[in-house]
Parts: sequence; C-alpha cells; structure tokens
Amino acid sequence: MPFDGSDIYQLASSLGLPSLERAARAAGVMSILEISAFYVERRLRHSVARVIEYQLGEVELQVAYEGVRLETIPRIALEASRIEKLNAVLLTAKFQSLGDQPGLSYDERSLWLIQQAAGAHIHGVMVAPDRPELPYATIVNAIDGYLPEAIREVPLRYAR
Repeated sequence: MPFDGSDIYQLASSLGLPSLERAARAAGVMSILEISAFYVERRLRHSVARVIEYQLGEVELQVAYEGVRLETIPRIALEASRIEKLNAVLLTAKFQSLGDQPGLSYDERSLWLIQQAAGAHIHGVMVAPDRPELPYATIVNAIDGYLPEAIREVPLRYAR
C-alpha cells in the first residue's frame, strides 16, 4: 500500500475532536499547536495533543487518546514561557516553510503530524520522530523537551 498519510490526518476527527480549523477560530483562541502521534506497530494508543493559546495569555493542553472518552480528558494549564520557547525553536527551524520529512513510509515505528493554526491559517509537517534528520530532529527534540506530556506513550491493551 503506498504511503499517503491519510490515517494520521484523520486521527483527530476519529478521536472526536473538532477540526483544527474550527478550534482555531473559536472565540478567544489566538493559536493552536497540534501534535498527532500515530503508532504503526499498534503497541501504543494513537493520540492528539492540542496546545491552545488564548488571547488573554492563558495556555492549556488537552490530549486525546484512542479509546478514551473525550469528556474524561482534563485540560491542563501550561506556563506560557514553555510555549514561547517551543515557538522560538519552531521559528528558528523555519517550521512554516518546511514540508513533510522526506522518505516517510508505513515502515516507520511512529509518525507525528505537527500542525500550527491561527485563524484560517494552518501549516503542518509530518515527521518520523525515531529517524532524526535536521531540521526535523530539532523540532522533535523541542517537543520532547518543552511538551513531554503532549507525546506520552500509552500502551494499547486488548481485551482477552
């Protein structure tokens, strides 16, 4: 099967989240950083993390996991300085002009779709976090460093 990435692009919708565009246009929202983690091997639950920056300066994180009801997912307040540092790294890495990491395939252990949205503008980059190549490694390392709770790996347990 050729790699088209459609599974990861549909992940937020399949977890019951509103579209990124709709969420970014909500009243009081300044911007959203979304990280969709798709695990090809299926040992872990797929997840979508949204860091929402509000116009009044508040920043919150919501992480939705495959198989977990949305209404049970807490919104966690984050320090604005963490997101400012992450955004500085994204700017230095020229995130807004990057395309997807070259050579991606369904053979990767995991794939991340990292998207930024502000109003109607959305830009995204797909990366293989286990295969670091510059400048993608810089972005992956910044997310690991500044937002580790956004990419926490949760085991997928099958009922027996």
